[in-house]
Amino acid sequence: MVRKIFTLSFDDNTVQDERFIELIDKYNLRATFNINTATFGNKHNIIHQGIDVCHDDLDADKVKYLYRNHEVALHTHSHPNLKKCDDERIVSEIKQNYDILTALTGKEIIGMAYPCGGDCYDERVMKVITDCSPVRYARTTDAHHTFAFPENFMAWHPTCHQNDSDLMELADKFIAAEPEEDLLFYLWGHTFEFDKFGSWDSFERFCEKIASRLDITYMTNGEVYRYVTKKLHSL
Repeated sequence: MVRKIFTLSFDDNTVQDERFIELIDKYNLRATFNINTATFGNKHNIIHQGIDVCHDDLDADKVKYLYRNHEVALHTHSHPNLKKCDDERIVSEIKQNYDILTALTGKEIIGMAYPCGGDCYDERVMKVITDCSPVRYARTTDAHHTFAFPENFMAWHPTCHQNDSDLMELADKFIAAEPEEDLLFYLWGHTFEFDKFGSWDSFERFCEKIASRLDITYMTNGEVYRYVTKKLHSL
């Protein structure tokens, strides 16, 4: 059976995750949340792309309940650019992040998103992570505006960002597609950016459009990874 799959990936475990999860749960959408563990409970604003926005971090004791219907994944312990870290630091960042989150959630963790955006990973970083951790997929921020599956799950590029000017057009194209092979619509972002752009209402309109369609399967990133690997092993 050919599938059209939709998945979400959001980073940084800020307090806006609470409102966002309430929204996507309303539409029965599935998401992966990439969490830093050194920042739990921090209260601060940041200047993001020239805009002052609240970036308060959730408390650790909210993790298990808040994300219960979704997937928790890694985003490193303290959010460094891993290309600038030596191998020992990479291992430490991933291990601390993994140990804390598995203790908080009681769940297996197999995925992550690279911190620091664009030029933040390379072949060395990917090899260290795969050799020294249970991580089997890692999301970049390099949007490709297609519905392709990754060639390499350790360099998993999304379809687009939450504020992409083509978001609704891509949704219409995905909905209209009558594929002969599986398609994947992968949207990523930060929930604090809904405050930054004042885009909560427009994103809800997107959710209304993409949700509750019988020909679309809604998955977390980890579920997509398992679906693809199972399908490959069955060939």
